[in-house]
Amino acid sequence: MKLNRAHAEVGPSHHERKEDIGAPIKLDAEAQAHIEKHRKLQEDLTDEMVELARQLKESSLMMNQSVQETEKILDSTERAVEHSLASAGHATSRAAEVYSLASKTTCFQWLLMFVMACMFVMVVLLIRIT
Repeated sequence: MKLNRAHAEVGPSHHERKEDIGAPIKLDAEAQAHIEKHRKLQEDLTDEMVELARQLKESSLMMNQSVQETEKILDSTERAVEHSLASAGHATSRAAEVYSLASKTTCFQWLLMFVMACMFVMVVLLIRIT
């Protein structure tokens, strides 16, 4: 029982603690100055945080604008590449068509030259024989 009694005597009663919480605390000038110093620091930090938040917002808006401009540039580049690919595809098909016609023409030219050579040989032989 001595422990309980000692414990009860050391700590304030529940009723006394409630009165302490509601009562205003009197501070000396040094404590008031310390509190004011911390309030000033807190206000300065709050002002700095507000300024940093404003700068962050401005930076994010500028970044957003930059991303939108980049997106427009990429879109126009994509359209240019698509147009270039379409033109290249058309040029390739045209080149294949020209190559096909050229190969037909080349075969015809070689055949014509062969016929002319045969005729030349026949004329030379006809002249020799007569």
